[in-house]
Amino acid sequence: MTTSPWLDDIMHSCLPSSPVSAAAFLSAAISDDGGGEDRISALSDDLLCNVVSRLPVKDAARTDALSQRWRGLWRGTHLVLDDSHLLPDGRPMDWSAPAAAVSRILASHPGPFRCVRLANNLIDASKEDALAEWLRHLADKGVEDLTLVNRPLSFDVPVQLPPSLLRCGASLRRLYLGVWLFPFTTGLPRSPDVFPHLQELGICHGITEERDLEYVLDCSPKLETLALISNYCYPDRVRIGSHSLRCLLLWHSLADEVAVTAAARLQRLIIYCTHPAEAGRNINVKIGYAPELAVLGYLDTATHVLQIGNTIIKVATFLSYITLFHNAGVTNVSPNSVVPSVKVLALKVRFRVSEEVRTLLTFLRCFPEVETLHVMASDNDTDYYDDPGEVKAGDKINSTFWQGVSPIKCVESNVKKVVFDQFSGGTNQVGFLKLVLGRAVLLQKVIIVLAGPDPIMVSEVKRKLQPLASKRMWATKVLDTTSLEVRGRASGHVWRYSRASDLSISDPFLS
Repeated sequence: MTTSPWLDDIMHSCLPSSPVSAAAFLSAAISDDGGGEDRISALSDDLLCNVVSRLPVKDAARTDALSQRWRGLWRGTHLVLDDSHLLPDGRPMDWSAPAAAVSRILASHPGPFRCVRLANNLIDASKEDALAEWLRHLADKGVEDLTLVNRPLSFDVPVQLPPSLLRCGASLRRLYLGVWLFPFTTGLPRSPDVFPHLQELGICHGITEERDLEYVLDCSPKLETLALISNYCYPDRVRIGSHSLRCLLLWHSLADEVAVTAAARLQRLIIYCTHPAEAGRNINVKIGYAPELAVLGYLDTATHVLQIGNTIIKVATFLSYITLFHNAGVTNVSPNSVVPSVKVLALKVRFRVSEEVRTLLTFLRCFPEVETLHVMASDNDTDYYDDPGEVKAGDKINSTFWQGVSPIKCVESNVKKVVFDQFSGGTNQVGFLKLVLGRAVLLQKVIIVLAGPDPIMVSEVKRKLQPLASKRMWATKVLDTTSLEVRGRASGHVWRYSRASDLSISDPFLS
């Protein structure tokens, strides 16, 4: 399995940014009288060390040569090392080039290591000794923030990280690993002393066995954020039992099951661009004990089977169509199959598929306290039904369907904001908007993001939306004509991992 530029871009867009800019430089402040007084050197040692720590590592080490005053300051700072600052300027990219410099720096600096970012090295069987040496230095000198990414030519034979990686855990607060086979943990002692301070863990574009992921969770009593980014089929099941975890992200990853079994502090579950390991299979999303879960999405009506407690909610089958039709296309939800803590919900649906529309309505009934609702129409979802082969005979939502939809508590009692992304003006999309506008008495804002920039399509969509601008169609009394906003998607605008993982943002989805 050879690495692809697309997956590489996804992974690197999710890695923590370097705390030091390559453009940083040191410039002495000259006095106003032109005397050339070096006022920077007159600062205290603490301030000078702070200055040095903000320089790229090559420049930081060179401050030793400035004067006697600066000598030894670099070794007295908490090391910040980003190997991208070690790449030869103006030369073709050589992923093996920084390795020797990294070895010298890690060996010569006494520590502690505040942040080490090694994302530009090719580690294969011939360099495993160097990797082992790095891990020894990182462990012995107390690395707090570590990003370690391999650059193999092919992923067919992944390099396995040695168990000595776990020795770094005593000081780690943030760890991102990319393009590795995670160390096997079978037989290793499980203890909160393995990762006593770890708060954030990202596993990118790699292979991690389910048992090894569970080992990390068991050994990380302070872990708050766990991210699986562009991973393949391992782990195929992500089962979360953690007393500390607040944010779980599956980002462009493959999995068959995501199960929150017991997560007392979990606030955010983000499942974005996930796909089953095999075509035609579903992803099981199970929500057990998660009393603080406030943000959830994107639940995909095409591929996700939602299980809350012991109740399973999935796409209705065609054989059940007659029964569902007489019940306005919905499945009743019992009190034991709701998650009242969720306030921000994001759903992805193909509106041209009637079964998914019904699943959308059923999903909404599972989250009665939602205040902000995001709905994304799947790509190329026009739902015009110009092609008779797109839907099964007799399985097309008719014009009276939306009037017969039974009450949806979150829409009618709590929803204040709706964001409809990838809107293309299809019949069912407009029908859903009418349903929301006609029932949501607390609605304050509706944002419609158009699916594409094509001027003809934009004009046609706006024409279809004109009737919705009439306040006579709205149940709420607080909306005015500025509350319905139609916007085009900004060029290159993509929902970012940094926003999804930022717990200070109450609504991480497109807004």
